[in-house]
Amino acid sequence: MGGAASFIGFLTNNVITFVFVLSLLVFVHEMGHYLVGRWSGIRIMAFSIGFGPEILGHTDRHGTRWKLSLIPLGGYVRFFGDEDASSKTDTDQLAAMTEEERAQSFAGAKLWKRAATVAAGPIANFILAIAIFAVLFSVYGRTVADPVVAMVTRDGAAAEAGIEPGDRLMAIDGVKVKTFDEVQRYVGLRPGRTIVLTVERDGQMRDFRIMPKLVEDTDQFGNKMEMGRIGIALVDPLITGVEPNGPAAKAGIVAGDRLIAADGNAIATYYDIGRYIGDRAGKSIVLTIQRNGEIRDFPIVAETLTETDASGNKKDVGSIGIAPIDPLVASIAPDSPAEAAGLELGDRILSVDGQAVGSISEVQRYAASHADKPVALSVERGGQTRDVTVTPKKSAETDIFGAQIEIATIGITDGQKPIRLRYEAYGPFQALGEGVKQTGSIVSGTFEYIANVIGGYMKADQLGGPIRVAQLSGQMATLGFSAVLQFAAILSVSIGLLNLMPVPVLDGGHLMFYAIEAVRGKPLGARAQDIAFRIGFAMVLSLMVFATWNDISSRIG
Repeated sequence: MGGAASFIGFLTNNVITFVFVLSLLVFVHEMGHYLVGRWSGIRIMAFSIGFGPEILGHTDRHGTRWKLSLIPLGGYVRFFGDEDASSKTDTDQLAAMTEEERAQSFAGAKLWKRAATVAAGPIANFILAIAIFAVLFSVYGRTVADPVVAMVTRDGAAAEAGIEPGDRLMAIDGVKVKTFDEVQRYVGLRPGRTIVLTVERDGQMRDFRIMPKLVEDTDQFGNKMEMGRIGIALVDPLITGVEPNGPAAKAGIVAGDRLIAADGNAIATYYDIGRYIGDRAGKSIVLTIQRNGEIRDFPIVAETLTETDASGNKKDVGSIGIAPIDPLVASIAPDSPAEAAGLELGDRILSVDGQAVGSISEVQRYAASHADKPVALSVERGGQTRDVTVTPKKSAETDIFGAQIEIATIGITDGQKPIRLRYEAYGPFQALGEGVKQTGSIVSGTFEYIANVIGGYMKADQLGGPIRVAQLSGQMATLGFSAVLQFAAILSVSIGLLNLMPVPVLDGGHLMFYAIEAVRGKPLGARAQDIAFRIGFAMVLSLMVFATWNDISSRIG
């Protein structure tokens, strides 16, 4: 019974969301080809979402067959006179047509009309991405952080260059920055390459030459990714909560200690240590902390806990029992599960379903993966310990980007306020401008990544195929519809860029042929086009195999 429920959950969270996202992107891409082709006077034989046998369809008054096909991994628009898979110009077939047929055929259309029809697909993907981002910015706005440094990691690139806490980041390589996210995005794509960071300190501008270091990061779903870092953060990794009788407490760690390093690896934020320890259940760790101006090392053995991530997957993680803030209930939402269960302000939550917790955020993460399931809390109130049962309920929450997501919660907070954050609202035209900027950022970021791979600064194992896209689709679905739309916008840009590659078989390859035809005054010969098609097909197939291998190896490795 549990296996069936798990399988159904996998289908719902991954396959169904994947098919929805991919079908949307394919429909928009092919609609771009269709609309410009129709406008150019080219007869359209078929418009298909998916490949293979037709599931259902309809023929319109223009003779176009609109259909849904069995394999939902793409789609196509078939033009009259363009039945060949490589879309090469068949002069013999063209000569055999009547004048009327030639005027309605793809091959008989003027060169600029063919080029416009082909280019319309990728362009439609870019337009879709811009539209999605514009809608999200217009509806939700955005929460951003000012580019002010709160923490500089010891031995990090920024510390070595002379960056200090309190510095306001003004520009990178001469380009002005307004948010901390812009700094992270720029730095993340430039590991191993020197950048010039302009900061304001005590009213004066100073330039610092810094080389970001390549690090491996892990997101909330356990996906690993490489990025450049210079060792600056918005928050100070200060320990304000230590679990009684936990590994850290037994080792001598106390509230007020500042995290400096773990096994010699510099720590930028409290969450860096959480990720590091999480991968080392049962292993010995040397934690370096700063206390009263002195640096001290503490050997600690991480205990093993079982956690459920945002996708509902259970895994063993390491813990030493520290937190950035005590697990004290500072607020209770009206009509919330916490209020119904009898929780009170000032309650200290000691454990959840028997698992010790060191912060309210740990309680919130646990509740998020236990919607509509009774959860047992051990609570300390007035020096006495009592047990409380609470059932997390799904409700609309606002994430750090201002988007509404549905997440299970019990309705409590620790009172900790995000630092240096501000909300930005956008009118329709501003939102459109931000949509263009966001799409442009993805395009430039993609080219930066390719340059990093070619230059040896990053590995190519971050290139994903259908399996990874399906997995990410399901993960985004757990965060809500707005997260799925953001993912669809990013994927739409990727599809647009991929199709513009000058590789035969892809739209960019056809455009390359048309450019050659414009210079020569006539198309390439059928044999040359056929050879180019075979080479292009082999290249695309190799790329698909490589991406799929990355997907598989990342799941088993």
